[in-house]
Amino acid sequence: MPSVAELVAVKQKVEQQFLDQPNVTGIDVGYKEVGGELTDQIAVRVHVARKTDDIPSADRVPERLEGFVTDVVERVYELQVASRPVDMTALADTRHVSTLKGGVSMGPSRVIDGSVFAGTLGAIVVDNATQAKAALTNFHVAAVDSTFEIGDRMVQPSLIDTGEAPQGEFGALLRATLSTAVDGALISIDPGRATSCEVDGIGPVRGTKKAALGMSVRKRGRTTGLTHGSVDGVSGSIQVDYGDGLGVHTLKNQVSITADASRNAMFSDHGDSGSVIVDDDGFVVALLFAGAGSSTSANPIASVLSELNISMCTSALQAGRGSPAEHVKPTIKDATDHKQVIKEKELIKELTKDKELKEFIKDKEVVKELTKDAFPDNKALKDAIDHIKPLERPPVVPPGPGPLGGQSSLEQRLGAVEAQLARLGSFIEPEQRPDLSGAALSGAPQPAQDGTEELRAELERQVAEAVAAKTEFDTPMA
Repeated sequence: MPSVAELVAVKQKVEQQFLDQPNVTGIDVGYKEVGGELTDQIAVRVHVARKTDDIPSADRVPERLEGFVTDVVERVYELQVASRPVDMTALADTRHVSTLKGGVSMGPSRVIDGSVFAGTLGAIVVDNATQAKAALTNFHVAAVDSTFEIGDRMVQPSLIDTGEAPQGEFGALLRATLSTAVDGALISIDPGRATSCEVDGIGPVRGTKKAALGMSVRKRGRTTGLTHGSVDGVSGSIQVDYGDGLGVHTLKNQVSITADASRNAMFSDHGDSGSVIVDDDGFVVALLFAGAGSSTSANPIASVLSELNISMCTSALQAGRGSPAEHVKPTIKDATDHKQVIKEKELIKELTKDKELKEFIKDKEVVKELTKDAFPDNKALKDAIDHIKPLERPPVVPPGPGPLGGQSSLEQRLGAVEAQLARLGSFIEPEQRPDLSGAALSGAPQPAQDGTEELRAELERQVAEAVAAKTEFDTPMA
């Protein structure tokens, strides 16, 4: 079976060719449909408004593209926002919640061309610019059209759903983006308003993940409530009409969700826009914004976080374990730094675990000197060293002949000790540490106990000489 990456590469080569055709609404990589049912065969899928044989042969989708299977599916994408004239009755989730959280009704306080609008507050997030809690939804839910202004007030529930302005207002529009990847908006939360890092009916948010074909997912939206489905398409480029003033937009690299027909006929409907899509483990994978029948389209969550400059609010943050900044998605550099800190702490532990040896290396300045080349200017190492209780410096002993090389210079003597420390530091992982209590080779005689003590004494003496040499070096001449 071909890899998803191989099919995505082929799709990217031909997508503009197909998107330029009037009947085409999108193209992605996903499971092929046969008789209206999804199979486990992965294909390049061309989405059309209507399947028809009345298409010139040059515009037809070939059965294969560069040797890979293709498919044609009927999908016309619509924004999943609800709207109505102001005199209509409420239709869906009318709850007024005291604690803001994901999965509840919301909408603008303003009336737009005689209508009011409703969507879903997807999740509570953290604004990276201020570290304040904020609410995540879609551009077309909060801003609606080109007439929006930053500072537009939002209400929960929406005006469609018995919400009232200004009594029910909870915040204002901070940022909005409608790009080739994201339909998103960030809403401030008024001081004193309680929040929870969870999605109603789903539970605490644990973080974010990348959507993958076949992944089981859920969402909680204003209109259809809690629904279940699976990821049936990735790398989607779809065309959506945003109405007067904005027109048709093509969003790329989108995620496609199909409903789990055994649990719900639809995964989403109008009014569910802004919902976050969550996997079975509580990780957010996408932000819902459009639909086509039983199919739903969503922005990858990584793109949403990046464009809006936000981080997902997680259950750990809600419990008070750390500041918002500590729950920003880790980068490769963060992971590298974390491993370095572990390495440094293990080195200090290795250097100080032996009771006798510990007495000779508790001098902070000496340890810093010996490790400065391995870990230059590293705060974590310095902090670890600062936890070593200082002792009085040993008496100054003039350098003399010995195993470190006779009348050696300070640099040579420190170099020899550093070599000894390097041997200790190299055995960081416990499973990589040899058993030094026995013979090095199988079948060899076991070393005498007094030989081990001599080796220990020799190492201790070398460290003591290094301490003395450094003390002499640091002492100004009279």
